[in-house]
Amino acid sequence: MRTTLLAVGEVLAWWAALVVLWLMLISTVYTLEWVVGACAAGVGALTARAGRRTVVRR
Repeated sequence: MRTTLLAVGEVLAWWAALVVLWLMLISTVYTLEWVVGACAAGVGALTARAGRRTVVRR
């Protein structure tokens, strides 16, 4: 259970950081941009977690 919570927390932290970065880089915020940014941040967060886990296991 603890491992799952840590994994979810890590992904959420990555997601939040990437969404903030996305919002800082766009000029106007429309609903579609929110959706695209949130989805792209989700993919990036999962990729960052997978990459970190790969490096740590070596």
